[in-house]
Amino acid sequence: MIQFKKVTPEDRELFDSFYQYKKIKNCETAFANLCAWSFALNAEYAIIDNTLVTRVHFDLYHEVCYHCPIGPGNRVEIIEKLIVDAKEQDLKMNMMIDCNDEFKVRFCDRFSIVEKRKFFDYVYLKESLSTLSGKKLQAKRNHVNKFSKLYDYQYIEINSSNVNLCIKFAERWLIENEKFHPENIEGYKEELKVINYFADHFDSLGIRAGALLVEGDMVAFTLGSKVNNETFCTHIEKANTSFEGSYAMINKEFTSRLPEDFIYVNREEDLGLEGLRKAKLSYQPVELIHKTLATLL
Repeated sequence: MIQFKKVTPEDRELFDSFYQYKKIKNCETAFANLCAWSFALNAEYAIIDNTLVTRVHFDLYHEVCYHCPIGPGNRVEIIEKLIVDAKEQDLKMNMMIDCNDEFKVRFCDRFSIVEKRKFFDYVYLKESLSTLSGKKLQAKRNHVNKFSKLYDYQYIEINSSNVNLCIKFAERWLIENEKFHPENIEGYKEELKVINYFADHFDSLGIRAGALLVEGDMVAFTLGSKVNNETFCTHIEKANTSFEGSYAMINKEFTSRLPEDFIYVNREEDLGLEGLRKAKLSYQPVELIHKTLATLL
């Protein structure tokens, strides 16, 4: 039996040691996300043939979903071991297919495969988000310019000492948005739980965050972490839409301050929400990460 362990903030250094091999940009494989969403998904990891394998539970003790192995080991051989282990443990086995070539050649006939469009990640060039240059992003520049003209704002860095300001803002945001989107309330509550987790483990998870203040009051914030050595992931972004252009401005201000090492920014999925999909597409992504779920037959 393969020994899997729960992913915790204390494992960050171990995960970082494998990032030299990690090319995938999927938001669900970000270390901070694996930790923060463990209350719902029970994220685990194992080292197999000097390679990192992570998985989450769709149904604890009954159904699991593995991510593509990360490391120098032979991925085909490792996936074979995962198949054997899942069968021995009587677990329904799924895989989020990132290692497409190996999977198509060796495993497609043994799995049913479904694309999940609402979970596709939107990936952008950091430079594009931070400068908003070009004709296609003119509307975003207009939003930013309007915000600048209307409000005397201040951008602040968020750290472990002031992250509670984000929690308070998110709590107010939840109450306000519950009035207009009561059907989403459970998702909002889960997201607030994640924000609290990020706040409690801010430094150990490597969280980066920033906020906009108008007359001393927070009107928007963003927080996230790295997915790999070249990709940053925006996990949470909240804004008070009564301040025109607040979402566009926090996105630009925050992204422009990310370290130079990051080339890409993953702004996660649209969950099938039409308005959110339209907004994410309007920022001109350079890549949509296809989420393909394979289930062992």
